[in-house]
Formats: sequence, structure tokens, C-alpha cells
Amino acid sequence: MKKILFVLLFIASAARAEDATAILARSEAYRVAVDSFSIDVDLTNHDDARTETSKIRVYGRGTDRSVVEFLAPAADKGKYLLMLRDAMWIYLPSASRPIRISPLQRLMGQASNGDVARTSFAVDYIARSAARDGNAWIIELEAKDPALAYKRVQLRTDAATDEPVSADFFAVSGKLLKRAHYCKFAIMAGRRVVSEIEIEDMLRPGRRTVMTYSSLVARENPEKMFTRDALGKW
Repeated sequence: MKKILFVLLFIASAARAEDATAILARSEAYRVAVDSFSIDVDLTNHDDARTETSKIRVYGRGTDRSVVEFLAPAADKGKYLLMLRDAMWIYLPSASRPIRISPLQRLMGQASNGDVARTSFAVDYIARSAARDGNAWIIELEAKDPALAYKRVQLRTDAATDEPVSADFFAVSGKLLKRAHYCKFAIMAGRRVVSEIEIEDMLRPGRRTVMTYSSLVARENPEKMFTRDALGKW
């Protein structure tokens, strides 16, 4: 009897994991819609009474390679950021070679380098479970690699459309670090995709960064773009 019960529980657990993976895959289509692309991102950081703005262009290929070109303010022009899986380098016009940095280092406000450069939950996390909460699914995601910036993510999606609603990002200690709200959607490159994300700093209430996406274009980015030697030279 115990053996039968164990088998039934195992089957039920596997089914829940499979459902969670399927829901996650459908939700990811709203965030990672094109395999090779470029997209413009406007960032506005709200920090008490001060507001800062910047603009970048992200070139991506697949789910683990991206280059960020800094467009504004003028003082940042000429800077590039390269991310290959979990490794990240920044190129500064004043430096002789790219500098290795951490994905947790901030690009602006609550938008860390990792958040901007790559956002593939399906690649980096295992969907452990999905639970219904009213009109939403709550998907528990666990990092595949302990080196990832966030140990656990709790993703909320719309149960009717599978659109992402919000995501909570947790440290290894279990402390909630950030909360991302997927605020707006738009048609770009023929697909309905996320066009605005607001990121809250959960450790410092009141601080938030708004990331507005535009001009998503399917673009054949060559492999040679995603090398340290190519940064700032194309």
C-alpha cells in the first residue's frame, strides 16, 4: 500500500512539474520572442526625489549571448557590455581591454546588468511547481547553477493568456531582493511582447527602475559580435 501511494505521489509531482514547465515555456514567448534580434531600452531610475534616465540597445542571439550598447547619456556612449551565459565583461573607451564584472552589478537603479543582458527563465531555472491563485499561476523556479545571481524566482503569470505578471527574485539566503512587474505589452516584430517592466528594490522601499522596450527587430547578429575582442569594434 505504501509503495502504491509513493508511486501515485511521484506521478502527481512529475505531472505538476511538467505543467509548470509548459506554462513557463508559453510565458517566455512574451519575453524572448526572437532568436536573433536588437531592441532599444529606455531606463528611468526613481530614487526618492531624484530621477535619472539612460538608453541602451541590446543585441541578442539565442538565450545566452547578448551585447549591450550604451547610447545615452553622452558620457556613457562608447561603452559596451558582453554577457556569455553567466560571464560578463564591460568595455570602456578609456580601457585597453574589457573588464570582467558581476551580473549583480547595477547598470542603473534596480536594473542589474544581468536583468538587462539576459532574461531566460526557461534556460537558467527549473520549474518546480505551478499553483493556481485566482486568475494567475504561481510558478516556483529554482536556479540550475549556484553561480546564478538569484537562487530562486517566483513567477506569476496570467492564467488565461500566460502573459507574465510579476516575478520575485530571491537570494541564496531566501531574502527577497527584487520584484519585477510586467506592466505593458505591445506588438513588435509581429509578436505580442513585454514592452515595459518596473523593477522594485525590496531592500530599499521607494527605489524603482522602469525599463521601456521599443524597436524590436529580428536581426542576424553574427557569432563574432559576441566575443571580447569584438567589443567596441563593430
